[in-house]
Amino acid sequence: MSYGPQHITEQIFSDLEEINHQSEADLRHIVNSSLVITGASGFIGTWLTLSWVAARKKFQGTGRLLITSRNPESLIPLTSALDSHHLITVLPSDIRTFVIPNDFEGGYLIHAATPASAALNKNDPLGMLQIIIEGQKQVLSESVRTNCKVLFLSSGAVYGQQPLDLQQIPETWRGAPDISNVDSAYHEGKRVAELMGNIASDKHGLHFISARLFAFLAPFLPLGTHFAAGNFIRDAINSNEIEIMSGGGSVRSYLYATDLCSQLWALLTRGTSGTAYNVGSDIEVTIRELASAVVESVNKSASVIVRGIDTSMNVTRYVPSVEKMEQEIEKSQTVFLNEAIARTTQWLRETGI
Repeated sequence: MSYGPQHITEQIFSDLEEINHQSEADLRHIVNSSLVITGASGFIGTWLTLSWVAARKKFQGTGRLLITSRNPESLIPLTSALDSHHLITVLPSDIRTFVIPNDFEGGYLIHAATPASAALNKNDPLGMLQIIIEGQKQVLSESVRTNCKVLFLSSGAVYGQQPLDLQQIPETWRGAPDISNVDSAYHEGKRVAELMGNIASDKHGLHFISARLFAFLAPFLPLGTHFAAGNFIRDAINSNEIEIMSGGGSVRSYLYATDLCSQLWALLTRGTSGTAYNVGSDIEVTIRELASAVVESVNKSASVIVRGIDTSMNVTRYVPSVEKMEQEIEKSQTVFLNEAIARTTQWLRETGI
C-alpha cells in the first residue's frame, strides 16, 4: 500500500527519537557520509530511510542519501513529513541494472532489494533466485567500482530448517536449505549472495557484512501476507476472531523496528568485514502464544480459532542466537513483544489501516 504524511504519527516520531538515542555515535557518522539504500520502499528500507532523515535533522548532518527501488518516490511523502529539507536522491531502478552515481563514491550501501515474498518464491522460484543472484552481482560490481562499504540484508533462511531441539541457531550453524525442495529458492539465493559478497571481499577488498534477519513486528509491516504477527493484530482490531491456519505450535521470535535499525546502523559502521551477524530476538513464542498476547493487548473480546493440527512435519522453529550481536557489537533487544504489539496496534489504530 502507499503511505502519506498521516502515517508519520506521534508513535513514529517517538520511535525515531529512540533510535537516535540508542545509536547516536553510529548515526552521527552515517549522516555525515554518503549512503545508498536499495529496496528502500520495503518494510526495512522504509524504517532505515526514515531513521536517516530524522537523524540527519537532529544531528545536523551534511551527508546525502540515495534511495532506489522500483518505486522510491513513494517514500517522499513520509520523509517530507519529517524534514522538508532532507537531501535525498530518488532513483527508480531494477536492482539488476542499478548503477551507483559517482558522487556517492566512497560511502556506504545497504542492500535490501530482495522481495521477501512467499508468493513469488512459491509461484516463480527461478525468478526469485535470479533476482537475488543477478541483483547481488550488480550491487557488488558497482560497490567495488565506487569503493562503497556494503551491508547486505540476508536472512536466517540461509540456515535451512532449524532443528526443533536447537533452541537458538548461531552463526556457526552448518545446516543449509534443502535444495531438493524448490521452495528453497529464496533461502539458497540468500546463501549464494552471501558467498558472492565474501568472494568480493576476499578478491577485491570490498568491505562486506551480512545481516541475517529473522522476524520483526512494527508499523509499516505488510498486512495480509505471510507475516502472522501483523495479521493477528489487524484481525483483533477489525473483528473478534483471530485465525491460526496451522496448529499454532511453531516457534518464532520478534524484534521491534527501533532495535532493528539500531543494530543495522551499528553493523554498518562497526561490523567486521567478511562476517555474518544474526539480527532478531532470542525470546521465543509459539504462534498460539503470540495470538493470545495479541488478544490480551489489543482486544480481550477476541477469540483465537485454531484451524489446523500440529504434526512432526509442519511444526517449525525460527529463533536466532544473538550472542554475537550482544558481545561484538554491544547491541541487545530493548523493546519486547508486548510493547511491540502495543506500539504497532496504536499506529494501526491512529492511521486507520
